[in-house]
Amino acid sequence: MSAMRHLLDLCKRRGFLFQSAEIHGGLRGAYDYGPLGVELKRNVSQEWWNSMVYQRSDVVGIDTAIITPPAVLKTSGHVDQFTDEMVDSRLSKDRFRPDKAPELKVDDQGRIPITAPDKYMAKLWENEIRTQFARGALITRKGKEILLSVERLEKDRIILKEDPTSSPIEESTLRIPYHGYVDPNSNSPFLTESRPFNLMFKTYLDPIDPTDKIITTTLEAQKSSSDLTTTRQLVDKTLYPSLTYLRPETAQGVFINYMTVQRSHPHLKIPFGIAQIGKSFRNEIRLEHAIFRTPEFEQMELEFFVAPWQAQDQFTAWRKSRMDWWKIYARNHDRIRERAHAEDELAHYSKGCIDVEYLFPWGWGEVEGIANRGDFDLSRHSEATGIKLQYTDAILMQERQAKEKATGEKETRVEVLEKERFTPHVVESSCGLNRAMLAFMLDALEVVDEQGRVVPLDEVNETNTNNSSKGIRIIMKLHPRLAPVKVAVMPLISNNKDLVDVCTSISNRLRQELQVNVALETQSTTIGKRYYRMDEIGTPWCVTVDYDTLKDQTVTIRDRDTGAQRRVSSEEVLKIVQDGMKLKPQSS
Repeated sequence: MSAMRHLLDLCKRRGFLFQSAEIHGGLRGAYDYGPLGVELKRNVSQEWWNSMVYQRSDVVGIDTAIITPPAVLKTSGHVDQFTDEMVDSRLSKDRFRPDKAPELKVDDQGRIPITAPDKYMAKLWENEIRTQFARGALITRKGKEILLSVERLEKDRIILKEDPTSSPIEESTLRIPYHGYVDPNSNSPFLTESRPFNLMFKTYLDPIDPTDKIITTTLEAQKSSSDLTTTRQLVDKTLYPSLTYLRPETAQGVFINYMTVQRSHPHLKIPFGIAQIGKSFRNEIRLEHAIFRTPEFEQMELEFFVAPWQAQDQFTAWRKSRMDWWKIYARNHDRIRERAHAEDELAHYSKGCIDVEYLFPWGWGEVEGIANRGDFDLSRHSEATGIKLQYTDAILMQERQAKEKATGEKETRVEVLEKERFTPHVVESSCGLNRAMLAFMLDALEVVDEQGRVVPLDEVNETNTNNSSKGIRIIMKLHPRLAPVKVAVMPLISNNKDLVDVCTSISNRLRQELQVNVALETQSTTIGKRYYRMDEIGTPWCVTVDYDTLKDQTVTIRDRDTGAQRRVSSEEVLKIVQDGMKLKPQSS
């Protein structure tokens, strides 16, 4: 059982993550965050906000609208260029991105194994291949696998072997175009040509249903014998006045508010930043790995405005700062890396970009990008609106004017004047909140046996982890500041009123003093099972109230990661938790 399977099982069982609208059959790629999931997500975003805004004097926050007018996204290039290449599998009809698809697999007998969902579909697919895609090819079928015999592989095509029992055929039917990738699910090379697909969701601000307008416009176009292209243009023109988009990123809301923020906060001097956490929407071709890639997601973004001559140094500084942040909260630093973009990966305006990647069960995946965007964004919006989105350094200007007055000579050097007034460059940090949450959970996930030894996840089955009496149990070793529940307070005997009253008093005090989520655990199960439940959801400390507490006001406090227990005064619990929540790197 893989780490991802373990995690998703735990998420549903313990209330981190649910399939959205599950009682109505669910919605592909949509998830609801349960009571524990919403706490974890909030903690991750709060730690990011603390680091990026509260611990700095040069960054302020903003919260911009999700619904975005077309002019903004036309200017930014999203309307014309925010696309992925898309390919259809001609057998399964699945759609996928070719840049994320695997290469062709060939077995040791020189055959291409195409895997269908079941035996029935394998039979249908075999018939399609024989009659439509590769007539006369040597094909066999075993169970739900269709095996295509290969004559040879060339750079841009696959040459299949001819079935000696088939009727004479043209050689071209045995040549299959190959562009270096296949259907990720089936290994099928029978694909359509790739084509661009815009990732933005359109919507319309209009009391009249746009469907009615489409029908009316189409019928009018048909009367004038308009072709399909002309009809599409007429429909687009009719709908354009009410057209809007769900934003594909939070960054554009920051750029169009650059001047407004600067004017309302005159203390902000270059370099300064504007931070935002919010939802974005992308019509992804392929939704995968639970909350890793979904059409609705949350971003934590910082746009840091700098002078052109500061940009590279600031880019370098932010790279280090962001990697340091990840290492504070992650236990396994070897699962986090920096990957610099190659030249052919960079946007045409980009001066440099690196991804922070985490080693997920399926491979390395991006969780954050840090980019030197140059002056592209502000320059584009400035050109489109006629509003100069520039920064004026008043001190440098005053110094020049004073010097001119003293010497009587007017400064004309371009490099001097450009330092006074310029279009800021932008260093961007863009972090996926949902991906960060997934990475931290996988990083924290650990399975141990009854002796406390770590058990490899692929050696543990679902039955074992659902039954702690078998000695196998899960511990979620989240950083205490990320943990959904910081402390669980529980009576040794759950139905003893005196013990429950003391637990209530301790938990209330912890909530009031620390302003954190504290669980009052009064379930009628053994204390061991309650401990194990808290281990699973990542609670760093469990406080147990017993009969001795009534005599001397001492309690037992248990550490999640070590299982160690010690007897302390109930008054000491507050300080222990406070000290444990201080920012420091996790130990593995």
